[in-house]
This record gives sequence, C-alpha cells and structure tokens, in this order.
Amino acid sequence: MQEKDNRQKLLNRFGIIPNDTGIKRRLRIHQGWWRMNVLNEEPGTHPMDTKKNVCNTINNGDINRKNFLTPNTIKAVESTIAERQITGAGLLEQDRLYNNLLSSQPLCFNFFGELKADTNFGLKVLQNWWPDLTALKKVIFEYAPEERYTADNSAFDIAFEVAIGNKSGLIGLECKYTDTFSSTVYDKTAYLNIFEQSNSFNSTYDDLKASKYNQLFRNQLLAEALLQNKIYDFVKTGLFCYQQDISAIKTAQELQKMLTDPDSFNVITYSDFIEKVQRLDLDWEKREWCMLLWARYCGTVLSDAVNKQIEGK
Repeated sequence: MQEKDNRQKLLNRFGIIPNDTGIKRRLRIHQGWWRMNVLNEEPGTHPMDTKKNVCNTINNGDINRKNFLTPNTIKAVESTIAERQITGAGLLEQDRLYNNLLSSQPLCFNFFGELKADTNFGLKVLQNWWPDLTALKKVIFEYAPEERYTADNSAFDIAFEVAIGNKSGLIGLECKYTDTFSSTVYDKTAYLNIFEQSNSFNSTYDDLKASKYNQLFRNQLLAEALLQNKIYDFVKTGLFCYQQDISAIKTAQELQKMLTDPDSFNVITYSDFIEKVQRLDLDWEKREWCMLLWARYCGTVLSDAVNKQIEGK
C-alpha cells in the first residue's frame, strides 16, 4: 500500500505521460525527470489540450530560459530569433523551442550554441568528422536560403559555413531526438528539376522521394541547389541523432548509399559528439557544458529509479 501511495504521489508531481512506447517513452520520462529534479519546475501545459499538463514541458520558458543549458545557448537563441524577424527564412516554433524539453529544436541549440559562440573551438569539433576544414565562419540554426530553391520550407536544422583553403562550403545537418522522419511524400517540380541537373545520386528519383527517405532527400536537394546556383563550392550533409535511434540511423545509412559520394554524408550520434568533444583540450566551462549534454540527453541512468517507480517495476 505504501509503495502504491508513493508511486501515485510521484505521478501527481511528475505530470501526464502520453501513451508512447520504447525509446520515445523512456526519453520523455527522462526529460520529465530533468524538469522535476534539475529545473525544479511544475509540468507545463499540454500543447494539444490546455486543460492538461504533460511531463516533458515547462511554462514560461520564454522568460526563464530553463530549456537551455548555458548562457551561450541563450545568446544563440536570441540572435537567431532576431535574424528571423528580419529575413523570415527558417522556421522556429517558439513554444517548442522554449517550453518542450523533448523537442529537437532546443536540443540543437544546446549542442551547437557553444560552437556559434567560439568558432575556433567549433572548428576543432567539426574537424573530427571533416578533417580538411580550415575555417568555421558561421553557425546557422534552421538554415533556409531566402531564394527557396526547393519551393518549400526545407531547411537544415543546423548549418556551418566553412572553408577548405580558398573554397567556401556549407555543412548541413538534420537533427533528430525522438521525432520520426516525416512519412509524407512531398513532390514538387522544383525537386525534379534539381535532381535532373545533379550527378550526386545513384538511385532513381522515385526511390529517393519515397516516404522513407523523403525528408533526407529534400535536404540533399537543398544541398544540390546551393551548388547548382554557385552559392558554395562544396556542401556536406548528414544526420545528427540519438545513438539508440536505430531506425533513423539505418534510414540515413541507406540514403548514404544512394549518393555517388557516400563520404559527403555523415551520421553523427550524440554519444559520438560528446565523446569526441571530451577528448579536446577544454576549459572547465566547456567541459561542464559537455557533462550537461550527457546528463540531459544521454544519461538515462540518472532517471532509472524514477522510471522504474513510474512503470511499476
């Protein structure tokens, strides 16, 4: 009876847990644990039903900025929003950004805001995967060219303007946490036009635009359009995702094989990123940021006790 009462008290404090399964449920509970025990915040409003709460959200994140790990992350958010108000390019859903702990939008800022604040450091980080880079010029969140080459809202979740010697380039990544790739098959005349002018694919247009690959394929088309319009001398692409998201990793690796240059596409996991950053010569501030990344996004062992009690194990 005492155990049952304790579990109910925890559930009341924890907030509503949607009916997820597998990794998504475990990570949602982990973010609920982070909210409850690290942020010391009440569960926030459910995005679909304002009469309910949900464990992985907070309220007033636009004021308290608690969804972000460091001051540099907050600066990256503020400067990006200011830029979007001028250009209008690149979509930012501000409620998700400020209040949803499970969203990949704040995750992206938490992982890459420090690279924006210190591009010399950022270059060292990126050289783990692209060793030929000689400069990191700019870090851009939700990169979408104003020209709308693909005639849609396609964007890289994170992009890095870089250089190799006197050649300028862009690295554009899709960032995933628990969200799946869109199952909608988007198809536009602009897609086919870009595809037909490209020699970067070794699969058919129909294969590439299939629902399984459509989202990553549209990123590739954006990369091709930037090259075809001579915006950059080279463009690299990839997927940044949770290390246990086997489905996303498999899909990305399959798409990688559909490219004539598979090395132009990288799959980078959170654990791989953190491990490689930790091997750099870091000051304490950056090392602490790295540990916070692990605790927030990878360290589910920290929330195991709460998870077991919630799940009645």
